[in-house]
Amino acid sequence: MKFPILSDYKKTFIKVYDIQLKDFAGIKGLTVAKRSVFVLDKEQIVRYKWVSDDPGVEPNYDEIIDALSKIK
Repeated sequence: MKFPILSDYKKTFIKVYDIQLKDFAGIKGLTVAKRSVFVLDKEQIVRYKWVSDDPGVEPNYDEIIDALSKIK
């Protein structure tokens, strides 16, 4: 890939971005990230955000491509 991807194994950013899915799959105490996409520009400003409470739902990939194309 030609762009960075964040691995949040310490679960720091899921708290900061408020995308915690608690008790995932009915397992009490298991917190994971909600399915989400964030597009940031070079100044680290969020230019696109998509979050789903349903892990089975995928984002609109055309919207993501459009958001990426607007970043210079």
